[in-house]
Amino acid sequence: MTRIPTIILMGVLILFAQCSTTSGTELTKEERDFAINELVSSRDSLLNTINGLSEEQLNFKSNESSWSIAQCMEHITLFENVMFDVLEESLKLPADPERRKDLRFTDSELMAHVSDRTSSTKTTEEFEPTGKYGNHSLTVIEFKDKREKHIEYIRTTTDDLRNHFVNFGSADAYQLLLYMSSHSERHLQQIKQILNNKDFPNN
Repeated sequence: MTRIPTIILMGVLILFAQCSTTSGTELTKEERDFAINELVSSRDSLLNTINGLSEEQLNFKSNESSWSIAQCMEHITLFENVMFDVLEESLKLPADPERRKDLRFTDSELMAHVSDRTSSTKTTEEFEPTGKYGNHSLTVIEFKDKREKHIEYIRTTTDDLRNHFVNFGSADAYQLLLYMSSHSERHLQQIKQILNNKDFPNN
């Protein structure tokens, strides 16, 4: 029987050990960095835009049926919480790589679709602003807290986000995080429209 040189055997064992400690299903560095950048930049743009607005400005409505800036912010925060719950639920289901062929959008297509405000749709009842967090300041605190947790999650997770899928829209779990970012960007555009309204209060 041919003897395997010790140095080669050790190399094989080291390689096997390295392979056995990773599932091969974790996010790439590029995917991780991209999602973090999107979540951070969309958060900062939103918070910088609403910073320093008065109560009158925050509660101004273009008409009776439109939302105020404060209501937009509550809606974004409600969505942020629910979407992460959906992500966690999707991870309880078995991974299914075969479903990748059924994805409706690429990452970039999904983000462009969500942030596009050329067509508007009425939100569902669970995302309607009702003053859930008490006031605007508390809503902002809730948003900041949840967004930071979601950024930390994507920074550190070893979950197989690419092979777990949500039951609506044929999106994978990773895309839900991109959805959060694009959703806040979508409503940032709405907030900017309110700010540019000719009747918007000066202070």
